[in-house]
Amino acid sequence: METHCVLVADDSRPFAEMLRASLEDAGFQVVTAYSGPAALAAMENNDVDIAVLDVLMPGISGDAVAHRLHQLDPDLPVLLMTGADNPFVAASGAPVLRKPFPHEELVAAVRRLVK
Repeated sequence: METHCVLVADDSRPFAEMLRASLEDAGFQVVTAYSGPAALAAMENNDVDIAVLDVLMPGISGDAVAHRLHQLDPDLPVLLMTGADNPFVAASGAPVLRKPFPHEELVAAVRRLVK
């Protein structure tokens, strides 16, 4: 079975590390970033199969990171996470997990997107 690499970007380090643990337990390789610019740098330095991005991050928002990533790789799956109810997030067309969410929901969403 192929191991997929997931980029998890969230400005809350404890939350990002919790997501990392859940995804690693499910068999994924995980790269973490704690800001929008760090997420873009992580994409340049790693062979990432899917990006899981918090919408509200310092430097560059997750939806802006998603837009830049799709310019580089239009086929890269992106999953956005947010605790806010922002209409622009739905308008992005990317699947969205509303915080808080069960970790099983995250793992299931990532598995669906990296088929």
